Amino acid sequence: MRLSRPKRLDPASIRLPLIALIDVILFILLYFMLAGTLANEEADLATALHAEKAQAAAAADLLPQTVNVEAVGGVVQYRMGERVLPDRAALTAVLRQLPHEMGVVIKVRGDVPVAAAAAAVQASKDAGFTKVSYVPVH
Repeated sequence: MRLSRPKRLDPASIRLPLIALIDVILFILLYFMLAGTLANEEADLATALHAEKAQAAAAADLLPQTVNVEAVGGVVQYRMGERVLPDRAALTAVLRQLPHEMGVVIKVRGDVPVAAAAAAVQASKDAGFTKVSYVPVH
């Protein structure tokens, strides 16, 4: 009695199921990566305002520092509240006196030249602000 040799397993025959298995595993991994969150719950995040500080803070502390760039009679002026500043040097001097943590908002009307808007942004950077927001006003 002659025993036949066991058939050799052909790698080409198992390649397709193995590729399908890898695809399924990668899709499951992708699903769990997209469905899960690694960030903390919003309720667990620390807030910048604490209860004691929030009660003691005035409403003016929460208002943004805003520079309005306007062209009045063809002359560009920078307005901060009631202050009207004629040039970039005066704007830089006033901005240096303000707290830098909150940042500054530059509001520019549509009739203002681009150079004046860029000068206001540069004055903010020269004064030491790292948070400068540019807002076009129509």
